[in-house]
Amino acid sequence: MSLKNVLGQKQAVEFLLNEIRTNNVKHSYIFYGVKGVGKKFTAIEFAKSLLCDKPTNGYSCDICSHCEKISNNSHPDVIVVDTDYQERLLGKPDKQKNIKIDTIRYIKEQAFLAPYFGKYKIFIIDQAETLQKEAANSLLKLLEEPPKNCVFILITASLGVLPKTVVSRCELIKFLPFTKEVLKSLLKKEVDEVVFSSMEDTIYAEKIAELEKNLPNFNIYEIQGLAEELKKDKNLAKYFICRVINRILPDGLKEEIYDFILDSESYLKEFRYNIDVGLLIETILFRMRTLLCNKNLL
Repeated sequence: MSLKNVLGQKQAVEFLLNEIRTNNVKHSYIFYGVKGVGKKFTAIEFAKSLLCDKPTNGYSCDICSHCEKISNNSHPDVIVVDTDYQERLLGKPDKQKNIKIDTIRYIKEQAFLAPYFGKYKIFIIDQAETLQKEAANSLLKLLEEPPKNCVFILITASLGVLPKTVVSRCELIKFLPFTKEVLKSLLKKEVDEVVFSSMEDTIYAEKIAELEKNLPNFNIYEIQGLAEELKKDKNLAKYFICRVINRILPDGLKEEIYDFILDSESYLKEFRYNIDVGLLIETILFRMRTLLCNKNLL
C-alpha cells in the first residue's frame, strides 16, 4: 500500500504529495468528509511517505522497516489515537467514546520527546469530533506551539463540531464522497482479496473459517441457512458475503452483483430507519441464486 492505493481522493492525495515534494509539510492537518471515504487510510499512508527510507516522488516504498512498522501499527513515532488506543492507555473502557484530556496530556508528553527512529513524530487523532472540551483546549495549546518535527492529523466526519480555534490552526483537506465507479472498484477489491478495514477486523478471518466448517458443499442453499447467524454481526456479514461472491460467482456475474449491492445501499440510505441486516443478507443471497439459475449454473 501507498498513497497510490488511495481511491477516489485524487485532489487530497495530490495536495499531500506536493507538501512532501516541496518540503512544505505542515505541523497540523484536518482530514474531513463523510465517513468511510479513506481519511484514516490516507493519514496512515501519508505517515509512511513522511518516514519512508526510500520514497519515490513522494510515494512510500512499502518495504522498508518504517513502512512495515507503520502497516503493523508498531512504529513508535506514529501514534493513532482512537477509542481503542485510549482504552489501552488509560486501562479502562469508556462507554461515552470521547477522547479525554488524560489522553491528550499523554500525547503532549510524547510530542516533546525526540523521534525514536524517523524524521517526524506523527499523531493521527481519529474521530476528532469526540474530543472533550478540556481535551480540545489542551490540544489547541499544542497546535499553537507545536514541537519541532511533529505532525498532527485530525480526522473527522463533523468539521463543524470541532472548536473554530482548533480548526484555524490546521490545514484543511476535504475528502469527497465516493462515486459509484469508485465504490464498485472498492467492492471488487474487497471481494477479490477479502480486505479487512483494520488490524482488529482480521479476527473475522477466524470466524469465517469456523462458519465454513458448517458448509461442506459451500453452495447457496447452505449459505442461506446462515443468515440468522450473520445478522448478529454486520462486519462478519460483510466479509462473509465477500467470501461467498468470490467463491461462488463466475467473473461475468460478479459485476451484476456489485451493481445490485451498490443500488441496494443507495436505496437503503434514503431511509432513516434501522434496516434488518438479516433481510438484506437474504436479499443479496437470493439475488445471487437468481443470477446462477438464469445462467443454468445452479
